[in-house]
Amino acid sequence: MPSKAIRLLDTGHLSAAANMALDRIILEEVSGLASPPTLRFLQFRPAAALVGYHQDVSLEVRKDYCVRHGIDINRRHTGGGTVLFQESALGWEVFGVLGQAPFQGAYESILTRICNIAAAGLSRLGIPAAFRPRNDIEVHGRKISGTGGVSVSRGLMFQGTVLVQNEVELFLKALRVPVEKLKKREIESLMERICFLSDLVNPLPPIELVKEHLAAEFASRLGVEMIPGDLTSREQQRLKKEVAFFESPDWILARSRPRREGEPVRSIAQTEAGTLRIHLWVAPGGRRVRQALISGDFFAIPSRLVHDLEAALVGVPAEEKPLRDAVMRFFLANEGRLLGIEPAQVAEAVAAAAERLDLLDRRFCPDEVNELFLLNLGPRDLADYRPRWLLLPYCSKNLDCTFRKVPGCDECGLCEIGECFELARGMNMVPITIQSFEHLMEILSNRCAPEHGMYVGSCCEAFYAKHQMEMKQTGARGILVNLDSTTCYDLGKGSSAYKGDFENKTSLNLKLIAKTLTCLHAYHTAD
Repeated sequence: MPSKAIRLLDTGHLSAAANMALDRIILEEVSGLASPPTLRFLQFRPAAALVGYHQDVSLEVRKDYCVRHGIDINRRHTGGGTVLFQESALGWEVFGVLGQAPFQGAYESILTRICNIAAAGLSRLGIPAAFRPRNDIEVHGRKISGTGGVSVSRGLMFQGTVLVQNEVELFLKALRVPVEKLKKREIESLMERICFLSDLVNPLPPIELVKEHLAAEFASRLGVEMIPGDLTSREQQRLKKEVAFFESPDWILARSRPRREGEPVRSIAQTEAGTLRIHLWVAPGGRRVRQALISGDFFAIPSRLVHDLEAALVGVPAEEKPLRDAVMRFFLANEGRLLGIEPAQVAEAVAAAAERLDLLDRRFCPDEVNELFLLNLGPRDLADYRPRWLLLPYCSKNLDCTFRKVPGCDECGLCEIGECFELARGMNMVPITIQSFEHLMEILSNRCAPEHGMYVGSCCEAFYAKHQMEMKQTGARGILVNLDSTTCYDLGKGSSAYKGDFENKTSLNLKLIAKTLTCLHAYHTAD
């Protein structure tokens, strides 16, 4: 093969496990110079829900739905969020050696170069595709391709998807993440955030033409010749041997919480570049970290950086300062990084998990600790602020309740809201039902934040993970109790719930709300 040539490889429709195995195999073979630089086109059969490398399958995929409908569940080698790879969707991947075209320079410059080429290839179809940092290719502000990269030794794989046929309902039913990521000022429905070729080009071009345009643009922009080829005999042999691993729970569930280890203490930290979920297991009879797990929809360079950080936390005292210092020392000693997330943010997230151990000393058991989310205060601050407001979600009212879409409650006794109202007044708190996200922000900003007190509220973990930063920015201090039932996000109705139009009923964790109020009230009974 000429020195300025790239193997053009089309592996057609394969299972998720086979595609993930080939990603690893080709990357390692190219890295070791046993295989040439490669542009691969790939597709999936059956469709596949692919979590990002650092994500927990149980949090990102509706497993029951996928199993019932024959959708594969697997894990990518690249970071980021979960994607549904329909059978119609097209994947493209570029494999090469770091320092050689097109992989010269820092990761961000490589990302920009590759995404601009892919966008230009899609634009040949008559659509104005453009790269939008951090890692999306969009048409009129709507995502048509997500991208990501991973490196092994001297090799790098950069990949992306092209959404072809519009099957948006399948996205909502198979995945948790897309609905949970809907942001206030950006979108109110998934279709306002993503688009498909079938929405943009009529008639829909054959998939071979899409491949042809992408390959031509890569060849032109990189100044190389595309030479059609097949898997090498070595790659084929490795695929036969290694595909079984990528079908196994050891790969697919690699970032899931190990049940045999018991319940960890957890924290969730939302950043502009992704969500960090920290899990710390503490050694029996002591306060040192026995095991750590860090998951989320972030990108890490190199991908094993997070594994190394987890190992570095083992044996560290499960206290805020030692853990914060351990994280900072780790990043000073290692060249890797989490893209868009500062080491100090990682350190604070890890320290926040350890801080939650203090709740164990405040009458809460380990299972209850992880159902409580604290905003603008820590466990040690709970005695400093009197609980003054109880904020309850409107979706916990009965569907036929006359107060379903208006604030208040007539305390008829037919749902938990009335019990909570009575409990709150017995502790000199003001009960308020929250009717929409805008209503919540108004209450937090104008009522809770200016006063010297705290609120107690209830929401699901998905809502907390999504809106943590916005709620913190109000300055209001509070503690949220996790909902103990299927939520609007689990049902694919996050956008409707945001506006106050969710047409299902959620259930409050009444027992934990009562315990939380009782504990907080006890701090101030002597006042």
